[in-house]
Amino acid sequence: MALNFSAVESFYWVSQLRSFNAAAEKLNITQPTVSYRIKELEEQLGVSLFIRQKRQLLMTSEGEALKRYAEAMIGIARDIESNIKTRNTKLPTLRVGVMDSFAAVGLPALLDELDHRFAGTRVAATVDTSHNLARQLSEGLLDIALLSTPPEHENVALELLGRQTVEWIASSKLNMKKEFVSDDDLLAQRVFSTPAPSNLHELTTNALSGNSTLGLRLNVCNSLGAILNLVEAGTGISILPVRLVRDQIRTGSVHVLETRSKLPMQDVFIGTNKGAVVRALPQVTQMIRKVSVDVAFCG
Repeated sequence: MALNFSAVESFYWVSQLRSFNAAAEKLNITQPTVSYRIKELEEQLGVSLFIRQKRQLLMTSEGEALKRYAEAMIGIARDIESNIKTRNTKLPTLRVGVMDSFAAVGLPALLDELDHRFAGTRVAATVDTSHNLARQLSEGLLDIALLSTPPEHENVALELLGRQTVEWIASSKLNMKKEFVSDDDLLAQRVFSTPAPSNLHELTTNALSGNSTLGLRLNVCNSLGAILNLVEAGTGISILPVRLVRDQIRTGSVHVLETRSKLPMQDVFIGTNKGAVVRALPQVTQMIRKVSVDVAFCG
């Protein structure tokens, strides 16, 4: 019995996205074609792969078992593309996601590298929080992403790039002391963070969760660049990647607040979807590593 790879691929994306329509859009085919392929696969295997329950698409136990094989088959196809078809590494579209702290210091250089290496390829860049990038990778909306301490997704492969230092940052206009800064000192200020769920939000709330006597004036903003501008203006304080504020620290417009508890360093990863069939991902990974070193992003 020879399984149709297109049917297996359709099954994989339906199992990932839990939607026949989303799988059809991902594969650039019609929804009836996806339905036909799944039906053909079920008839060939003699089992049901999906059931509908309260408008939800659920996998049967047989579907769960097949998913592992489908993931392996797609992974093998990706390896064939990467390792055999080496003479033509151009892609029709390359979808790259980066967290906003990298976008501020490294995205222009990365896009220049990609445009030079893959001339004629449309590179689509997405800047977002690591949590959102991980979700988009899992759903097959991105080919590769640079992200920090992301949530786990079983179909997302992570390759460690390095570690990033984060610190409490304040404007010199606030005249805050730089050493032995207490929670009370921090809570006396307006605090900026990206919205939950995000690493910055979790770091901020965890750092101040031990003090229940004073209220946390937490203000959320989905742009690190905007948060940095607000901090530099003296409007409030924030936990920020030190690399992002290196120039401002050098000029003295902002400074690090040395607190009693050291903030944990953040692991930075290059993430890919395990089922993605994109033959140039190894080259893109090396470009990300090169640019990261060139702009001293980690460390």
